[in-house]
Amino acid sequence: MKSRYTTIVEAGVPRAQPVSYLPRTGEEKALDRGIDLKMDCAVVLVLALCFLFQGIDRSNIGNAATTSFVEDANLGPDDVPNAVSLFAATYVPLQPISVVIGRRVGPKYWISGMMLVWGGLSIAHAGIKSSGTLIALRLLLGAAEAGFVQTSLYYLSTLYPKYKYGFRSGLFSGMYSFAGAFSGLIAYGLLQIDSASLKNWQILFIFEGAVTCLLGVLVLLVIPKSLSTAWFLTPEQRRHAVWRMQMDVGQPITSDLTLMEGKAVSRRDWVDAVRDWKKMGIVICNITAILPVTAFSTFLPLVVQGMGYHGVRANLMSVPPFTVGACGLLVFVYSSDRFQERSLHIVSGMGLAIVGLIIMVVSKDPELRYGFTHVCLAGAFVAGPLIAAWLAGNTPDKATRSVVLGINGYSNLAGVIAGQLFKKKYAPDYRFPLIITMILMAVGIVGLLFFRFAYMYTNKWRKEKLREGDEGEEWRRGDQRFEFVYGL
Repeated sequence: MKSRYTTIVEAGVPRAQPVSYLPRTGEEKALDRGIDLKMDCAVVLVLALCFLFQGIDRSNIGNAATTSFVEDANLGPDDVPNAVSLFAATYVPLQPISVVIGRRVGPKYWISGMMLVWGGLSIAHAGIKSSGTLIALRLLLGAAEAGFVQTSLYYLSTLYPKYKYGFRSGLFSGMYSFAGAFSGLIAYGLLQIDSASLKNWQILFIFEGAVTCLLGVLVLLVIPKSLSTAWFLTPEQRRHAVWRMQMDVGQPITSDLTLMEGKAVSRRDWVDAVRDWKKMGIVICNITAILPVTAFSTFLPLVVQGMGYHGVRANLMSVPPFTVGACGLLVFVYSSDRFQERSLHIVSGMGLAIVGLIIMVVSKDPELRYGFTHVCLAGAFVAGPLIAAWLAGNTPDKATRSVVLGINGYSNLAGVIAGQLFKKKYAPDYRFPLIITMILMAVGIVGLLFFRFAYMYTNKWRKEKLREGDEGEEWRRGDQRFEFVYGL
């Protein structure tokens, strides 16, 4: 039986060899540098800017809540946190459907369309006059944004080999941490504007929504449909870019540049994704891992208020922790690619976040609590992109990968939890929500370590099977095949 994956034969005994692309010659390294630089500028940078404003458009309601927004819009004290939770009612369930549609119509067109719609909805927030309008807009905004992150991560996974992808997913996802910083900076500036016709919070929603619409047009103009049609690559670079992706997933090598562009997602792809209990378990753990990210992206200005900073100054003081979080993320994802390891980097980042949370809970010194907010966010942003990279790297079949990454979007249920935890009644120190966040993250660490050992056991079991000459049934494909070695 022919294997789609690298199998080395020693003394007549096949054994599995981990599949990943690594350049072997100076020519390949030179081609990689040129391809990566161009894609980083034309694709990663553009998508990162889009993610920046998705984070801003989602979290600016927290910035607005520090102004007269609640009174002007006739809202109750818990309407904002409830609206944050309800956002997830459409955002989370539609994730896998959105990613599959994105694969079908093309990420280029799907991402652009989503941004134009949610940018318009963000602008519409300026007209809120009741809690009903707020809830309706948050539900629609959730539907419009559903799948953007996972579609983008899936798209990047089709452009970069797995141990180049982790750093790029970090560059992309890092913009969500910068979103917290820039959201605070932009809000601080815009909320200073005096207008006879508009409230300062209305100016905030209109400006940020308009920028999102402009970025949607930029996506349509710049990012390519696929590697084989990348306008910024030379013909030689396009051929090499496709070839290295074929090598990275163990596909048969062919000169057909369209080989990597299949779009159909079959029933079997859905079944294979859902029945993979280890990957589904990792998705559940991801809910606990990104909880502080979703919580602080919206509520950090309010938490900072409890440390002695008030009004627009609370928005300004929320900027440094997010900046530190972005820097911490880039260090972790670079190291993860460098050492070709995922799970221990993930749990290390989560552990660092827990250290920050502990001090924020036990200390009564506002300055110390504020300082350890930086420590918390330095590790909190690590898990999201590295878990996506871990799942993508262990799912070589691209159709199944799109479903798995779509289901990974269910980790945004963390937003529902955050909205219910960070209620106004826990102000000003929010100690109870921080304790619950810390406990759930600890449970997530235990779960992720369990799945690491489960993958180690599976790899060892498959190695024994191959040594016995058993290469598995013909129906097996992708990571189901005994020759496939799971990354840890």
